[in-house]
Amino acid sequence: MKKQTLKKILVLLACFAMPAMTAHAGQKIADNIELSGLVEVEASYVDTEEGDTSDIVLATLELGIDAEITDWFSAHILFLYEEGETDGIEVDEAFASITPGDSGLFIDAGRFAQSIGSFPSSMITDPLTLDLGETTQKSAVALGWGNDNVEALVSVYNGDVQKTDEDHINTWVGALNLNGEVNGLSLEAGASYTNNFADSDTLVDDFPTGETDHFVGGYSGYVVVGFDSVQLSGEYMAAAEEFTDGDRAGTKPTAYNLELFWDAPSPLGLAFRYAGADEFDVDHQYGVTLSYDLYDGVAIGAEYLHNDIGDDENEDIITVQLAAEF
Repeated sequence: MKKQTLKKILVLLACFAMPAMTAHAGQKIADNIELSGLVEVEASYVDTEEGDTSDIVLATLELGIDAEITDWFSAHILFLYEEGETDGIEVDEAFASITPGDSGLFIDAGRFAQSIGSFPSSMITDPLTLDLGETTQKSAVALGWGNDNVEALVSVYNGDVQKTDEDHINTWVGALNLNGEVNGLSLEAGASYTNNFADSDTLVDDFPTGETDHFVGGYSGYVVVGFDSVQLSGEYMAAAEEFTDGDRAGTKPTAYNLELFWDAPSPLGLAFRYAGADEFDVDHQYGVTLSYDLYDGVAIGAEYLHNDIGDDENEDIITVQLAAEF
């Protein structure tokens, strides 16, 4: 590691933090309309066998609008910009919701992220499970039911990866999530399944023609256990069988993520990660994140992450993040 490079990153982010401490909390812009936002600035230093690099990026810019039209109808819009990831500002989510009375039923129709995987994490860098299984926002319809402790839903949409010579609404996702408290322990657990795992944000690039002869399913399971100021989380995600075509033909990618988070009796938070994957991009991963709440809605964090990529190739990544939420 180059100490001078790391020192420059820390000094630069400390300067960024000074004006951010004066950020104002968000508020409703009308009786039934609420505005929210998130800004994340990240400075990173990456050390690999081939050399080292550093960069500063606007990692996330989100602007959300929520409107409660009636007791039964609501709408949600989320604009997103991620430097180097999105092509300008994108409509990340835009959907209408129908929630008839106190039945617990709901229908979401529009553009939203699919519910394959939960990706619980207290780190700056996304978990490997998200890298493997996150599905980009799709125009879809979801039908579900939920209360304070249970939520179940099924959504359907036309995926970017289709069966050969087809173009239909034939991709679906099902999810079940539970939460509650037992003897002072907070518990959350869930499972999800999709019939078209190739349609994930990462795997879709392995099907350049957008076609496959055979849909391969994928599943995920996660659990989060909390006691007092300590939280333990774990998630596992995998393809249900080997892919038969595409660039990953003959492989069955899997990923897991384990984290321990301590919310210290101060503005400090400390998170540890151990993760890995099989027939995917990273064999093993471990790291630590230290965060500090500068102000209500404003935090700064520093993370060290080590990736074992295989074939004696590895990388060390240091990331410093300033986040402001309203």
